[in-house]
Amino acid sequence: MKKKVDVWYLYHSGFAVKMNNKLLIFDYFVNQAANNETVLYNGKFSPECFKDTDVYFFVSHRHYDHYNPIIFRWVEQNPNIRLIISSDIADYTPHPNIHRAEPENEYVIDGLYIETFTSTDEGTAFLVKTDGVCLFHAGDLHWWHWEGEPDSFNRQMEKQFKEQIRKLARHKIDIAFIVADPRQENFSLLGLEWFVNEVDCAHIFPMHFSDDYSIMDRIRKFMETNRLKSEIHLINRRGQCFNIEI
Repeated sequence: MKKKVDVWYLYHSGFAVKMNNKLLIFDYFVNQAANNETVLYNGKFSPECFKDTDVYFFVSHRHYDHYNPIIFRWVEQNPNIRLIISSDIADYTPHPNIHRAEPENEYVIDGLYIETFTSTDEGTAFLVKTDGVCLFHAGDLHWWHWEGEPDSFNRQMEKQFKEQIRKLARHKIDIAFIVADPRQENFSLLGLEWFVNEVDCAHIFPMHFSDDYSIMDRIRKFMETNRLKSEIHLINRRGQCFNIEI
């Protein structure tokens, strides 16, 4: 029997994934609704809407555009909320439902199997298996190639990225959230293209583009000119929801 999974794009690298009675939220950043209603369809999480759901926030690293400190207030107020946060994040009060995650480790939390990978920037990337579904959120793990940077830097980023993706490739992944940063211009799809060719993944969502949806045109052209084994989902607004069967 196929499993039904709902995926919401929240903003930048933020996504919510709903399956059965679990809601997994990755790199929640903007806590303001795109329109009037404060619901996931407007890119905002509201604890009162999910009191009967097991909610898990994953935070890949400390950069301001990857997490909102309000989650620490929510975990104090809501016993159904748990946080799995990268070990580079500090300045919070310890709580039984806050779990620190180190790179290159494995964890089991409430039946969620979690494996962490080392970012090419800061923090971790998360592989999560639950309810028969395998998810991967890259955080800032990416092939960061910048025009103007020394060749040694760009080569090192490539080396580190490929090493991590080779480790990841032993998993069959259902849904992955992968960096496609338009600021890299001609190099913006290096990481996504490598991931598509190296990893068995059914569904891919691009991320880390903020409000610059022009990256979707580049991705569309890439899809049209290559025979892909993965389905790449194009995003056009905050709160956009994708209904997936796995």
